[in-house]
Amino acid sequence: MSGTVLWWGLAALAVVGALAVIAAREIMRMLLALGMFLLGVAGLYAYYGLQMLAVAELFVYIGGVLVLFLFAITSMGRDSEGRVVARRLDVGAIAVSAGVSVVLLVALQDALPAASGASLTVEQTAEALLGPLLPLFEVVGVLLLVALAAALAIVEGGDGR
Repeated sequence: MSGTVLWWGLAALAVVGALAVIAAREIMRMLLALGMFLLGVAGLYAYYGLQMLAVAELFVYIGGVLVLFLFAITSMGRDSEGRVVARRLDVGAIAVSAGVSVVLLVALQDALPAASGASLTVEQTAEALLGPLLPLFEVVGVLLLVALAAALAIVEGGDGR
């Protein structure tokens, strides 16, 4: 029962994050929603016993790509019209983020390993990914590339050029 609730929670996290990326108008909200989506996907990987993929998702996408996007956006210091934005420290946002992080860490600390069942070795994961699932991963890669190109076209095409 708790495994089913965990799966639905992770799936809802991924779907809501994906929908928020599509619906967000501000780039920082879009970035936070992307992080929520990627966290949900990493949780689903861990749920299904693919710990190597879950950790890779956390390190590569959330820890690397998302932080790179965040750095690029914040280092520009400009709004959509190109005006310089005054920077300020929002202590409330930091406090809320830290609180949510602690609550999630405590809530999911024992849930994922118990729900995942038998874990797969690196060899078993590689065999599954490079075997019959390889065409599916290639299609997903192409779809993500098209989605990135479409997002860039939407963002760059917003000023009527």
